[in-house]
Amino acid sequence: MIVLTFVLAGICLAIDLITKAVFFGKSFSLIGDFLWIETSFNEGAAVGQFQGGKWIFLALAIIVVGFICYLVISRKIKSKTLSVGLALLLGGIIGNAIDRVIFSGVRDFIYFKFINFAIFNMADAFITIGTILVVVYILFLYKPAKKEEKNDRY
Repeated sequence: MIVLTFVLAGICLAIDLITKAVFFGKSFSLIGDFLWIETSFNEGAAVGQFQGGKWIFLALAIIVVGFICYLVISRKIKSKTLSVGLALLLGGIIGNAIDRVIFSGVRDFIYFKFINFAIFNMADAFITIGTILVVVYILFLYKPAKKEEKNDRY
């Protein structure tokens, strides 16, 4: 699971950085008024909340990335669902953190115009899907190890 998680995280990171480089700064329709490429720069978090929190977001990113790496490297991950979820989170968090370091904000470009949804990027999509997978794992798939009955004899 270690290799799977880190390879998938690397692929997600590459997709995020490549799509930001290709599409940021452009504006055009991909599918009518349904899906657009529309440039937006976000110095905050999801949907523009907490503007100007660069250092807080970078600190949180370092903590979360460190925790995920610890879980993966310590071989505590036995589920493919959890492994994929953590990989998506890792790739997305690192992608947005790189933007915050280099540009002091995040480059967004995906816009569902038909519902006037917030403009986002691939890292945001990976973070959202990864979070959903981790929550699904915790709520529906995780089975805690059975505790062995203790023998009171010494």
